[in-house]
Amino acid sequence: MKSRQKKRVKRMNPSDLYQPDGISLTTCLVGAPGGGKSYFTKNTILDFMGSNDDPMMHVVYVCPKHEMEFGDKSITSLDKLEKHMKKNRIHVIYPDPEMVEDHVDAIIATVFDIREVNPDFKCCLVVDDAQVFLSSRRGASPQFKRLALVGRSRNIRFVAISHGFVFSKELEGSTSYIIHFRTLMSPLHVKDAMNRYGYNPEPFIEPLNDIPYAHVIFDVKTGRANLMRPIEV
Repeated sequence: MKSRQKKRVKRMNPSDLYQPDGISLTTCLVGAPGGGKSYFTKNTILDFMGSNDDPMMHVVYVCPKHEMEFGDKSITSLDKLEKHMKKNRIHVIYPDPEMVEDHVDAIIATVFDIREVNPDFKCCLVVDDAQVFLSSRRGASPQFKRLALVGRSRNIRFVAISHGFVFSKELEGSTSYIIHFRTLMSPLHVKDAMNRYGYNPEPFIEPLNDIPYAHVIFDVKTGRANLMRPIEV
């Protein structure tokens, strides 16, 4: 089946990217530093949570760079996460740089544990710098496999943010959307994106470079790609 990829500029409802609905799978944001990923993620998450009044809907944002915040009250730690959830719905955790992989695995496990004792709990778990944990060179940890493959049935939506396309078996079959920002694309990367996700980024490379913070949203299920104008806040 040929992918129906268009260069039409439009907008999209953020809930499609973040809402755990038991149907949608992983959302992957891909782009070079300075391409607009953080700006897009911060503002669309605030938009999404501002229009979602479900007290059991939470966002847990894992930031290895220790940069992201959604206000002073958004930053917490793994050991204080459950207490933080009593008064807040957006939670930013800065993992320990000395043991970042183990720390992130523990965060994922804790989110699943919270879900086990709270059946109405819903979570969008965002992992920045996902290329540190997921790549074609090695298998994902058991916790990342659990997140990518089981999260949907537990109302836990995985959002991976990466500098480049994450080519991991655990993600290739469990991704609903790719959000593509300006990034360096070698012919090999273009070929891999087409073979693994059915997405041809080549027609969008020029407009992504020409329009700051523009991005492409590719629906893996339908094969549709749309060029999106920069979000306005």
